[in-house]
Amino acid sequence: MFGFEDNLLLKLASVLNLFTANNMQEKFWPVHLQSIDVGAALEKMLYDDSTAGETFELYGPREYSLSQIATMVDNEIFKKRRHINLPKAVLKPLAGVLNKALWWHTMSADEVEREFLDQVIDPTAKTLKDLNIEPGDIANFTYHYLQGFRSQNYYDLPPATEKEKREDKKYIHVLDEL
Repeated sequence: MFGFEDNLLLKLASVLNLFTANNMQEKFWPVHLQSIDVGAALEKMLYDDSTAGETFELYGPREYSLSQIATMVDNEIFKKRRHINLPKAVLKPLAGVLNKALWWHTMSADEVEREFLDQVIDPTAKTLKDLNIEPGDIANFTYHYLQGFRSQNYYDLPPATEKEKREDKKYIHVLDEL
């Protein structure tokens, strides 16, 4: 799930060095938390008697890898974050020690383990579409959630249009940030 104060978009946008163990290849289907997607689905499941005894999987409309979302975040905040890949055997114990030694959340050994698990959708489970809810794509919400992470030079720029994104791919940009 993603939304305000989540552990997906904020984690990718806020830290300068992000430690990972799986080259950011974890695949999942992000679903929007604060729009009507999840809340409306839970309300329908609670009050609609036809949903009793049914299994539901609430997932987004498209599969992404963590690397794709990190690129999306970097493009939205106009900054390049460094992602340092460490072996699982090194990062998992380190994350466990950091989680116990520091009072603020950094990462846990469980999060490192989950990097190696892709989300698998159960084909027999009911989805948001069975509840007549169309899930929102994470690409449509990144501007709204990440605008605060932009520098003051780019803060008021609107999100790039599809035409601007295609034009931007044609050129190599060299930026010197001091």
